[in-house]
Amino acid sequence: MKKKASSQASWALLAQGVTTARVEAHRLRHLINRAMKMIEASPHKDAFYEYGGDIIEGMPRRLDNIESELDRTSYALTQMGDKFLRGRLSIDDRELVKETVTTHRNRVRIKKMAQQVCDRYLKEDME
Repeated sequence: MKKKASSQASWALLAQGVTTARVEAHRLRHLINRAMKMIEASPHKDAFYEYGGDIIEGMPRRLDNIESELDRTSYALTQMGDKFLRGRLSIDDRELVKETVTTHRNRVRIKKMAQQVCDRYLKEDME
């Protein structure tokens, strides 16, 4: 008897894999940033670039590409899983999620507007 994975389980495994890879990419970014700070502060900076410049320059660019692919895949998974997850939540849970997301967006919008007002005020004050 053949076993067949449901689309929901497959989607969940893919989402978990992308999420885990995204966390690891973040950790790599942190390590690369630390290494770059050490290289830049080193009195032997020129030697590092002479012998390993392609690595020093290439690693951050490659990581950018990986992060981009993970972001694209993650976004695709959220679009694919939207209807499935929405259908599994109760109306109360859906409302809670909607309210939380809306509140967060409003806070971000208000903060941005306040920053614009402050910037305009400081600009006028300097003129």
